[in-house]
Amino acid sequence: MPGAKILIVEDEQIVALDIKMHLQKYGYAVPATFASAEEALREMQSLDPDLVLMDIKLQGEMDGLEAASQIKSDFGVPVILLTANADESTIQRAKFTQPFAYIIKPFEERELRTAIVLSLYRHEMEQKLIYRERLFSTTLRSIGEAVVVADIDGRIEFMNPVAESFCDMGLAEAMGRPFDAIFSFADVEGDQQPGARPRRQVPIANLKRSEFLRSDGTRVPVEVRRSPLVNEKGATTGAVWVISDITARVESERALRESEEQLRHAQKMEAVGRLSGGIAHDFNNLLTIIMGYSKLLREGLQDDAETHLAELRSDVEGILKAATKSANLTRQLLAFSRHQVLQPKVISLNRIVGDVEKMIRRLMTESIVMQVYLADEPCSIYVDQGQMEQVLLNLTVNAKDAMPEGGTLVIRTAVENLAGRRAIQTGIIEPGDYAVLRVQDTGTGIPPEIVHRIFDPFFTTKEVGRGTGLGLSTVYGIVTQSGGYIDVESAPGKGTTFIVMLPLNTSGVAEGEQLTVSDDRFNGSETLLIVEDEQPVRELLNRVLKGHGYNVVVAQSPGEALLVAEERGSEIDLVVTDVLMPRLSGRKLAERLRDKVPGLRILLMSGHPEELVLDSGLAEQGVGFLQKPFDPEHLLAKVREVLDGATAR
Repeated sequence: MPGAKILIVEDEQIVALDIKMHLQKYGYAVPATFASAEEALREMQSLDPDLVLMDIKLQGEMDGLEAASQIKSDFGVPVILLTANADESTIQRAKFTQPFAYIIKPFEERELRTAIVLSLYRHEMEQKLIYRERLFSTTLRSIGEAVVVADIDGRIEFMNPVAESFCDMGLAEAMGRPFDAIFSFADVEGDQQPGARPRRQVPIANLKRSEFLRSDGTRVPVEVRRSPLVNEKGATTGAVWVISDITARVESERALRESEEQLRHAQKMEAVGRLSGGIAHDFNNLLTIIMGYSKLLREGLQDDAETHLAELRSDVEGILKAATKSANLTRQLLAFSRHQVLQPKVISLNRIVGDVEKMIRRLMTESIVMQVYLADEPCSIYVDQGQMEQVLLNLTVNAKDAMPEGGTLVIRTAVENLAGRRAIQTGIIEPGDYAVLRVQDTGTGIPPEIVHRIFDPFFTTKEVGRGTGLGLSTVYGIVTQSGGYIDVESAPGKGTTFIVMLPLNTSGVAEGEQLTVSDDRFNGSETLLIVEDEQPVRELLNRVLKGHGYNVVVAQSPGEALLVAEERGSEIDLVVTDVLMPRLSGRKLAERLRDKVPGLRILLMSGHPEELVLDSGLAEQGVGFLQKPFDPEHLLAKVREVLDGATAR
């Protein structure tokens, strides 16, 4: 290291000048020579040398060993000791000063030069190492995550300040203690505690969400990442844990879920508001039909003249059709007003479009022409009908909003075979047979720079107050949950086409087989307990079930049903009970009856959706569910299904 500044501390002037001459010969700078340690220490800061050559015996009260020790501690400058004495006590004292070299006088020029070169190099390497260690330590102490280093036995060797605050313990106290004795986790993902691993079995990387248990009993949501500590030979010598406090993220996720749920609900309610007028109109029409046919039937029965059976049958058919349409309208309204759990069934895509076509036409303005083209070939799919209706409604409402000045809306179904994989906006479509729904508008179109974002939650191109940004993300979620794919084709000024591709049903299961009351498959001889507080419903159930061979015991309240079970519990094969009744609900009644008669089969009836009535426990115990309104055919089919031990859901 030519050009380095070397300070000489030597009490013999001739020796000092000789050393100075040799050093300058090899290109080193000698800013000063001193005869005493006191003089050298006073000038150390101003001269800022790279190395000090220090004689042990000096003028003044301080010898070279004391001065070397102080120079090392105060200035961090390397020292080479020079001495004519090598007695044992001097050598032992010299060890504590940690000199970079110890040269015995007289010495050769080459020996001095070698010692200087090696000392300067060693000092340079040590300074680099110190810098790296300080950088490493500063980095670990500056990051916002807790960092813990443990040896191969899991004992703590290092913790940064964040880790210390996590466990309310300083590094000095935690040093050498087992990691899992200080850091306890309540795993929220079902695995073992992150620290509870056999020795010498540290995974390459392990990121998981947990809850850190503080000493005061509080829980902190965290993410824990564990990695092996590997030495230069590739051997595992320990482990490094990085623990991140994710409290803010968890709160944000919770708030996001709540906001998304509220916005989705608001979106559905907005649609219900737009449809309420039309639905009320349809209900009035249906009620008019029911009332009219009922009066005609009554008059026909009271007429003294011979009643024409064909006319009466026609009147009854009119009533049944109107009631069925009323039930369908109710089902469609429920699909909007609640968060619906998927209940897939085999259904034609054409039927889904047909069922909501009138609704969609009512939503469109007079300036929008709507065209519907349904596939000629069967296009059965396995989906939740209510959810797919929501998909179609969301897409058509989007199309309407894209055509403020009017235009054309085309809804088209088709059956297509995809021979190979195809890349689309939302991923890759696998080969196969698909029922395809296309919703095409002639509106403003979507700019290419944002097409890839339209399915993101809360992303919207509509003005403030007109869109929640959840319509298309809801569509995407329903379609993918149903095993399908969705793509979009659009260009500014040329309109937009959404393509929904759903796997074609090839299971051979027929769509909605029509059942009839006279079907012998629904007859039985078992004993049924009917629990219903509404007399007209109770009488209808009694009449239908008795008419098909069942022995029926009727109870008008839960209390009466419990008395019947007390007396005749062993005779009862199935309890058919309403859910909403005074004093005791049907669910609670089912539990009480099960306590008295273990394994008793139960069929619950309710106008509320199934997921609001049955919890997972009741469902797993085989409790059946029948949603009102229902006709005699579905009542008989469900009773037979539960009695025969089939899945009740």
